[in-house]
Amino acid sequence: MIFFRKLHKWLGLVIGAQLVIWLLSGTLISLIDQQKVSGGVTRQQPDEELPLASSGPFFPVSRLSPAVAPVQSVALASFVTGPVYRVVANDSTTMFDAHTGNIVRIDQPLAEYIAGDSYLGTGRLVSSERLESGSNELRSVPGPIWRIDFDDDLATRVYVSVEDGEVLAHRNSRWKLVDFLLMLHFMDYVRAGSFNNPQIIVVGFGTLWIAISGLLLVFYSFSRSDFLWFPGMRSKARRVLGMVGSAAHATQQVALDGSLSYYAGLSQREIKLPSNCGGSGSCGLCRIRYVEDPPDHTPVDREWLDNAALEQGLRLGCQHKPRSSDAIVVPDIAFQQGSQSAEVISSRWLTPLLKEIRIRPDAPVTFSPGEYLEFQVPAFDTDLDRMGLPESYWPVWDALSLPSSWSFGHSGQLGRTYSIATAAGRARPQELVFTVRFAPPPSGTQLLPGTGSSYMCGLRTGDKVAFRGPAGDFRLIDSDREKILIGGGAGMAPLKAMTLHLLENLRWQGKLRFWYGARNQQEILYRDTFESLAEEHANFEWQAALSEEGDERHWDGYKGLIHEVVYEQVLRDHHALRECEFYLCGPPPMLAATRQILRELGVADQMVRFDDFGN
Repeated sequence: MIFFRKLHKWLGLVIGAQLVIWLLSGTLISLIDQQKVSGGVTRQQPDEELPLASSGPFFPVSRLSPAVAPVQSVALASFVTGPVYRVVANDSTTMFDAHTGNIVRIDQPLAEYIAGDSYLGTGRLVSSERLESGSNELRSVPGPIWRIDFDDDLATRVYVSVEDGEVLAHRNSRWKLVDFLLMLHFMDYVRAGSFNNPQIIVVGFGTLWIAISGLLLVFYSFSRSDFLWFPGMRSKARRVLGMVGSAAHATQQVALDGSLSYYAGLSQREIKLPSNCGGSGSCGLCRIRYVEDPPDHTPVDREWLDNAALEQGLRLGCQHKPRSSDAIVVPDIAFQQGSQSAEVISSRWLTPLLKEIRIRPDAPVTFSPGEYLEFQVPAFDTDLDRMGLPESYWPVWDALSLPSSWSFGHSGQLGRTYSIATAAGRARPQELVFTVRFAPPPSGTQLLPGTGSSYMCGLRTGDKVAFRGPAGDFRLIDSDREKILIGGGAGMAPLKAMTLHLLENLRWQGKLRFWYGARNQQEILYRDTFESLAEEHANFEWQAALSEEGDERHWDGYKGLIHEVVYEQVLRDHHALRECEFYLCGPPPMLAATRQILRELGVADQMVRFDDFGN
């Protein structure tokens, strides 16, 4: 299904761009005067012809030059010089003067006369040219042809056939513009003069594929649990008895609906797996572990779980249905019936789109660095004023074209997970820190900003929040091996917690490197904190790299994408790379690129732990 999603997305982008081109080009064509485009305003309508019978006597057809034999057809016709015989032989036309029998040749003076006779305009004839191979303005006529130019406002060009003196077309600057627009409109890039070309056929099949894959994705996004409100749906469900437990909860037998995924079925039994996507497979949080005989992993499993995790029996609960022989282990958070509460004690913007939220739990929370809390997001209203933006950030938000206020009126419980961005300390009361990236809607759409980030970024000092947790398996390995942390953006949160825990809580003496990627200096989070830690601890190395070329002033550090910089500065020449542990957190493209580099360098999957933006 991942393949369907990706292909649907990229085809949608390509075909969407072509739809915009169709709309714009069609609109422009309709606004241009078609009489001027066709040359009708400069083309003289032919005079009414006299009956040919009154033009005799005629030269006998039988005495025409034998050079044109064998003859296919002979026709008597009117011409600017008088009546002529049009003789077709060997698929070419030759004209003979009907009075004298002499061949009529369309030379330059005659072509200019024919063009002038057909021209109705104020311009002067300025040039004429014989084109042996035709013109791209008359793609259906191979040539030779005469082109006669006039110097009017439209730059009119009259084309006359060398073969029979026919006025083939009037062309001008307006026609040239419309011809270009038609090329775009019909995707006729090879200028074949037909809309039935391979490009438009491919787009047609692509559009069909988008429709089919869109239907598949729509049906795939629903599960049976979405329709349980229909009469009789619940009563016909097939019940499956399975064994479910966690590290802190004894295994128990649970009756589950066999037609639902583990995510949906366990939820009915008040065992709620963590999820940011509602079980659609796009967050990778609803992890379960089969005690034995795990089912075949799906493409969605492989997207979120590495080979080592898959071999250990880890799967995503939204991707698998219960079997009668199953025994699974779920995170402890799934058994939490209620939620804990906390008070917001500070809320401040670190960058134009990243906000630090500091909370004080009503009861102490025991957690490991790298774990997250799942915040309960109620229905809420918010607005730009509630965000509390510093004035210096207003230009960035003005460019986002956000509404002045927006709301989310969902029903039921909605959870969003955020990694804890600090290490456990001895200070009481306890304070937990989170870095939340505000998620604006895609540019040019009418969509609302992200639900979770709108809620979190709108929190103010004194507000109460509810949460479950902690949970997560993005944790430090207990070893003396060198640890290399690579992050970017909001991926700072769990890596910061790990760094503080190692250096301040454990007084760890092993080699620790933290490489962080940002677009510009303004977006380097907690820079002073890490520079102070690097000065205080000789075993800790802190480096940042900037990806925006325009932020080079007053920056002597590394430039480029963080995974490329780390490869050049650390990974490529590391003498014991396969003995190092790696902890990755940041944007999905960064994660994918870094993991690929480590695989190519021979680093085992079990030595690489990662988290997508700390969720």
